[in-house]
Amino acid sequence: MSKRTVFTTVTALPAGITRQSVLEALHDHLAMIDLNPLVEQRHSVNPPADATPEEYHCRWYQMTDKVRYLPIGLYSGRVTYNACFHNLADGLQTHVYAPFGLSIKGRWTVGGSVPGEPIKAVELGLGMPISGLWLREDVDMKCSILTTKFVRKTLTKAHARLVDRLVVKAQLADMRAYNAQIWRQRLYLPLNLPTSPELQLPIFSRELTNNATVSPVSDLDKTNKKHLNSAPPIPRKSEFRPSIEKHQPSPFQNCPSSNSCNVNHVFELEA
Repeated sequence: MSKRTVFTTVTALPAGITRQSVLEALHDHLAMIDLNPLVEQRHSVNPPADATPEEYHCRWYQMTDKVRYLPIGLYSGRVTYNACFHNLADGLQTHVYAPFGLSIKGRWTVGGSVPGEPIKAVELGLGMPISGLWLREDVDMKCSILTTKFVRKTLTKAHARLVDRLVVKAQLADMRAYNAQIWRQRLYLPLNLPTSPELQLPIFSRELTNNATVSPVSDLDKTNKKHLNSAPPIPRKSEFRPSIEKHQPSPFQNCPSSNSCNVNHVFELEA
């Protein structure tokens, strides 16, 4: 005969922790499994054939827990089971299918307010803090009436240690994010270099500007033409006087041979 047990556990989160870091820790399925002190082995598996249409699209894992049935470790055993994980905007939803008809539905929720946010009304009877962040775990468990007390005690003790480890994990994540932000500010901070002096143009007095005259374009054209007319004329090609008379006969023209010829010719060159 199975019995249904529903209970809620609320843990106040320390000041300075951010909502984003806690959500990131909850959405890291493998980290959540490793934070559980009961889990010894875990690996991803495909959805079982009898999974519901909604849970078929979740992430499935197979885990092995080491459970102590008697105190001081007198008798212990290992239990292998499947579980599905589903991320939510404000937390995480899980469903465990263990042997002997044990079914555990869990929902983790991050709530509360941080400084600067409006304080919302909290649910009564759960011991929720009025201000600050809190982590809530809702458990809906079905198991044999003979094992209900033992399963609840084991689950509550293991999840208490899981929450403590999760808080430290979130604090370390916030510390790394803060240090990274400080280093980014140092790297990309603009340097306080001395500014170059502004370029100052000369300022002329009003008298100089009023007395200054600007020649029109027509006057400039006349001045250029005057300079061109006063320049000496360029001589023509026919006016150049050659230095040597053209068509002057060669002194060796009537010489029968170069050995017996006496050169008595005189070249007349013009000075």
